Amino acid sequence: MIILKYGIYLVIFSMPLYLWSFSFFGIPVNFLEMMIYILFMLWLSEKIRRLKSKKEIFSLIDSFKQYYFSKEYCLLHLGITLLFLGVIISTSLSSDLRTSLGIFKGWFVSPFLFFIVFINVIKKNEQIIWSLKSWLVSGVVVALISIFYLLIGEMTFDGRLKALFLSPNYLAMYLAPVLLIIIAFVLSTEKKKKLLNLIMLIIILVPLYFTFSYGAFLGIFAGILYLIIKNRNLKIRKAYIFAFILILFSGFIYLSLNKFDQISNFGNRSSFHSRIMIWDTAREIVEDNPLLGIGPGTFQETYLSYANEFSEPYLEWAVPQPHNIFLAFYLQTGIIGFLGFIFILIWLFSCRDMALSSLKSTGSVNYGFEKTYIINALMIYILAHGFVDTTFWKNDLALMFWIIVGIKFIQTKQYNSLNNENKSVDNNLN
Repeated sequence: MIILKYGIYLVIFSMPLYLWSFSFFGIPVNFLEMMIYILFMLWLSEKIRRLKSKKEIFSLIDSFKQYYFSKEYCLLHLGITLLFLGVIISTSLSSDLRTSLGIFKGWFVSPFLFFIVFINVIKKNEQIIWSLKSWLVSGVVVALISIFYLLIGEMTFDGRLKALFLSPNYLAMYLAPVLLIIIAFVLSTEKKKKLLNLIMLIIILVPLYFTFSYGAFLGIFAGILYLIIKNRNLKIRKAYIFAFILILFSGFIYLSLNKFDQISNFGNRSSFHSRIMIWDTAREIVEDNPLLGIGPGTFQETYLSYANEFSEPYLEWAVPQPHNIFLAFYLQTGIIGFLGFIFILIWLFSCRDMALSSLKSTGSVNYGFEKTYIINALMIYILAHGFVDTTFWKNDLALMFWIIVGIKFIQTKQYNSLNNENKSVDNNLN
């Protein structure tokens, strides 16, 4: 179990290693996927080793049935089932089966296998904190590498920073959630650690700013605004308001650098105009494929095939995704998978707003951090940024999604356990 725990932290830290791809017995795979498969096999072998008789196996199956249909998790399990059913059907009908199978393997199967290990191994509050710290340190390392690219002037043709990633938006989508996590740590840790956390905050903010990703700023605004509304601690709420104003100020500076005209100008080759054209095309594709979708990874070719149906020529021709997380799920998993995705979100936000634990943490985190609702804020970021980009459809982004769902799952389990203990104590007293 100790190996599995540290294996989980290592996988979270190593999320960018999906960029290192190779072939394994003729099957395309990347280093992150291989790490997850090894971790899952270690967990599964440990699980099998502990089953000593057929009776225990049948007992495990019975307990799984009861758990699967339990009211606390029923909506989540229904969502997961529909999501995978939808993506399997859509993949099987894909016009590019090889591409769709690759996406199904890398963006659905392997992150979900990690989710299974995660919720079975990570149980304590301290382990949740270390999972977030692994994510945070990974972001800091990526930010430092990105700053090096910035210093040597390695930018895109339009003056944006992409560093190791294929586009500035991909870099922004990696760093933005980390920014929310580090803000929560800055507000919750002891004074002696605040300086270190502030330094890491600056390290992340610098390359994030130079991605000039307005979608990332939109998502960060939404996440911090949620934290301001939900937090009842006046001191922490004021700190979040300050952070919100600081990010907003940075956003205004960013927009002032001629970027606003590029975004908001409906004429010429504006970014916003381009997005609208992509969404219009995606809407047409949805109308023609309302039930089963078009298959994962086939949006590019389908999008190009619709070019003649519009009087105005496309502003962008290389469009692998529809720049909207909801359209991406509907188009590439069909209505079944889309409903599964929605059910997962409903479950996550309908769970009680809990701290990183329902119990007071012992030393590694204080009560202030418990009330930051950071997990919900991270998902709100994904959805807010997802209105203008696809914040799931990539190896690392899919893994982030399932980490968030996994932590919420563990929180819910902790809460139910504590609630049952309290009821038991009350019954004994009565």
